[in-house]
Amino acid sequence: MSDADKEKMNGVILNKERRDQEEKRAAWWLDSAPGLGAVRLLQLAQLFGSAVNIAAAARERGDGLLFWQEQIQGRWKEDTELKVTAANWQSLRAHLRNWEKAAEEYHRWTQAGIRFITIWDDAYPERLSHYRDRPFALYVKGNLPLEERKTAAVIGARACSRYGRIYARKIARELAERQVQIVSGLAAGIDSEGHVGALDSGMPGATYAVLGCGPEQCYPREHGLLADRIVEAGGGLISEFAPGTPPLAHHFPMRNRIISGLSDCILVMEARGRSGSLITVGQALEQGKEVFALPGRANDGLSEGCNCLIKTGAALLTGSREVLEYLLPGAKENNREKEEEKEKSAEFVKKPLAPNKNLVYSCLDCQGKSVEQLMELTGLPLSAVREELLLLLLDGEIAETAKGCYAALE
Repeated sequence: MSDADKEKMNGVILNKERRDQEEKRAAWWLDSAPGLGAVRLLQLAQLFGSAVNIAAAARERGDGLLFWQEQIQGRWKEDTELKVTAANWQSLRAHLRNWEKAAEEYHRWTQAGIRFITIWDDAYPERLSHYRDRPFALYVKGNLPLEERKTAAVIGARACSRYGRIYARKIARELAERQVQIVSGLAAGIDSEGHVGALDSGMPGATYAVLGCGPEQCYPREHGLLADRIVEAGGGLISEFAPGTPPLAHHFPMRNRIISGLSDCILVMEARGRSGSLITVGQALEQGKEVFALPGRANDGLSEGCNCLIKTGAALLTGSREVLEYLLPGAKENNREKEEEKEKSAEFVKKPLAPNKNLVYSCLDCQGKSVEQLMELTGLPLSAVREELLLLLLDGEIAETAKGCYAALE
């Protein structure tokens, strides 16, 4: 290749990079426009084809009502209702005064490591591309879930029980070990346990958090270290809200549709009868996703939502096997062989317990029992029950979940 050809090629590359940067700056400005939600932004994108074209039209046409009638309403031929109004167009024109500010924010945050991905980018998740209300853009710290790997959402109550925590962490870890990506919302309770379980697998890119605020901040604040671990382990923090956006209450139902959209199935670990998790389930069902629910006791308010889901057709969730058989049906036999090998391995075989110790241990579960309950179940005197509980605590087989109440560890 001659020097002239090389210079020409370099010029083409530079021009493309310049056009791409102009498009991204225009898209950042467009996404920050007030009053334009995901559906309106997508309709404008469909009409004009690029953010640069939308910005150019906003600059050139002063008569908002006339332009809306002739160019927007007149060109909209879709079956769905046109949501972009003349008032929206006038607001967008007024938003041009923030053009330089948007360009500065785009440069500052992308330099700080925040990826800005719009519906026109190849990196935009294929899993989201089919939905009418998909986000126009995503702000990502770290990575997005890989398209070629299966993904499961782990969701449930913030004020969850020990039973829910144990199963959320255990199932998430076992799925991640089989390269199933875990998506959740970084909230307290079940969400965080799902993330931690996936991280415990040691698999790179094991878990991803969808936020109800900007991606540069953490909500709740006490999960800051967990958020850092997710990114450091190859996962990511994902939001449709620009950096600097606070965690407002109405953002969380919006983020739930992204959690379900990015997932191949939804795992509900614990949920009350009226729970935010059930909003995610409703969105997942609208998207045609399979829903699994962890059963609980009939009189347990934290399991009311899950039991109701099972009653109305959700798949029963008792462990990772049901999910793996749904997501990876071809790997069913291979999975059984691996489990058998694991059981045979001395590393995973627990030491046999003494008779009284085994008797006490066999009466414990994840929910926890009092000393009085254990005396009644085992028939042992108080001194014997206390002695065996102490030995089990020292061996790390059980935990005291509350004063005088004990539960088995997994």
